[in-house]
Amino acid sequence: MARVGILGGTFDPPHNGHIGIAKAALKELMLDKVIFVPACVPPHKMKRCVASAEDRLIMLQLVINGYDKFEISRIEFDRPGPSYTVDTLTEFRQIYPRDELFLLIGADNIAEIENWYEPDRIVGLAKIAAANRPNFSSNGAYADIVIPFTMPPADISSTAIRQRIKAELSITDLVPPGVESYILEHRLYKSK
Repeated sequence: MARVGILGGTFDPPHNGHIGIAKAALKELMLDKVIFVPACVPPHKMKRCVASAEDRLIMLQLVINGYDKFEISRIEFDRPGPSYTVDTLTEFRQIYPRDELFLLIGADNIAEIENWYEPDRIVGLAKIAAANRPNFSSNGAYADIVIPFTMPPADISSTAIRQRIKAELSITDLVPPGVESYILEHRLYKSK
């Protein structure tokens, strides 16, 4: 039986914090692999412009290059409509029927689980594992079943990275070099 971590997100753009979560989960939860699942149409961000799905997929591939226990799934790209966690986990449960699935989240998302679409089904399909975040205590209806794991402090967000790009500030220490080059070359996140 394998232990499989699933790390979903918009990855707009993917950054060093995403790698930090995946590496920490791999080690602390003794996972066999971590699957990154970029959302094609994130339901909570449907009205906000983001980099194209393909740009985000390419940047994510640049992030995981060199990590043999990391892979990317296009599962949400191949399904029409909004990307709900419960639908993604249902598909992964079919792909990995005998394996342990771990949905990897940041501790700041624990209180939000109860607001997700069909949260009871989500916690039945996978164990929820949360990376510690600086100055954050977990709470919420599902907090007692969440498996905590520790990652090195990383106060990085995709929103802050996009803001830095718009302000023409450096993002060198926030994203892998390949992602930075891709963003600059394709002029992503610049004001129109």
